[in-house]
Amino acid sequence: MSAETDPFLALDVSTDDYATTAAHDQQVGADATVAAVQAEDDSDAEREKATAARAARTRYTKEDFLAQKASYTARIDEGSVWKQLLVFGPPFRPSGAFLSALDAGDVDVPKGNGDSSTGKSKLDKKHHQAIQAAVSELYFLQKYAAVQEIITWAKEHFEKDKKWDAQVVKWEGKIKEKMSAQEVA
Repeated sequence: MSAETDPFLALDVSTDDYATTAAHDQQVGADATVAAVQAEDDSDAEREKATAARAARTRYTKEDFLAQKASYTARIDEGSVWKQLLVFGPPFRPSGAFLSALDAGDVDVPKGNGDSSTGKSKLDKKHHQAIQAAVSELYFLQKYAAVQEIITWAKEHFEKDKKWDAQVVKWEGKIKEKMSAQEVA
């Protein structure tokens, strides 16, 4: 039995039906291409709209810039970063000598003995950065006795780790060197 007589293998499709089906498929493909191009155009328009909105939010007009420039004042913390330590737990309680060295007589110092009944507390990153900023600023201002007082307070109230120990040793070495140089001069 040949393939032409086998009912399962024979395809009864006329050439006209094939041409109509092929033409229909071609039109559907063209329509899909047109739809894709239109969708791309829409997304381009939306992208341009979003870019324009972002530019409107982030760009200054010359008048806006000049108004902000005229009202700008630089923040100057001349020896006042240490005041952040007053709100720590346990808070820093500066001595009278510390306050007089910094001309900070009007500072509201927390009351109490400052001793923690639970021992030393863990030094988190925020506290470490605040202590480091205060020490750096007072060192720059050459208030070495005040720096030593902050270092002593920090050593008494916070747990040690390798990084903290290395930092404190470095601070103490610099302070001792500077204080001895001041005594000689």
